[in-house]
Amino acid sequence: MSEDWSINPPLPDLIFPWEKYNPVTPEEVNEFFNSPEVTVIKERMVDMGRRLWNREYVDGNGGNISVRVAQNLVLCSPTLCSKGFMKVEDICMVDMEGRQKAGIRPSTSEVKTHIAMMKSVGVNSCIHAHPPHCNAFLFAGQVPPSGINPEADIFLGQIPLAPYGTPGSPETAKAVAEAAKQSTVVFMENHGVISGARHVEEAEWFMENADAYCRMVLMAGLHKAPLNQVGPEGVADFLSIRQAIGYSVPENQPLYNTETFAGYQLGKSGK
Repeated sequence: MSEDWSINPPLPDLIFPWEKYNPVTPEEVNEFFNSPEVTVIKERMVDMGRRLWNREYVDGNGGNISVRVAQNLVLCSPTLCSKGFMKVEDICMVDMEGRQKAGIRPSTSEVKTHIAMMKSVGVNSCIHAHPPHCNAFLFAGQVPPSGINPEADIFLGQIPLAPYGTPGSPETAKAVAEAAKQSTVVFMENHGVISGARHVEEAEWFMENADAYCRMVLMAGLHKAPLNQVGPEGVADFLSIRQAIGYSVPENQPLYNTETFAGYQLGKSGK
């Protein structure tokens, strides 16, 4: 047999097919809430909560997690619950207006912000957390510069800053829904970060990507020298890759979100 053979395993499909489910009555919703398919998603949410807590992106009872599982139903974390010690039985279910339909604990009041992002840009899962390096930017009313790092531009896009609103308020939900049209990783002024994605693990990845990038930019700033952006051709390549793997790029978006950082004019490297 020839040695020049290979295999091509498929990527894991973690997207929950919520469109095919539409339980309506209390009995149907309760059966669906306790079904094996939904239990798997609850287990993933608990795992993501533990990851967030282990990475110190949440403390106390901070942060919240949601996953759309039916045409009018969303799983979410409960209020006043540490995400590091959350259990499967703690997970709640609400409808697409935020009204609780199942669960033994009260749902998070911030789920309406998640739902607003879902309705605005079609994401299936959202995570809200307070990663410290991201918060170091948004507390100052800033976002990190784009065009510096391929992974950041490909997976995060140009991060928008949603204006401050009271947590869980309609104003905050509206501001996040609008900002998400630029990128589904949104900095919430004086509050934290919300990431939206195709599945809950991807939403957690985006949170890690954002905090890692902000940490690197802050550390690079310690050199007290201008940071270098990749040249226009390179950034155009980033955006093409972003679109090729299924992430959106707003029409007519400029290549760079800023030309300065920390009082310095950003340099350019390459074409």
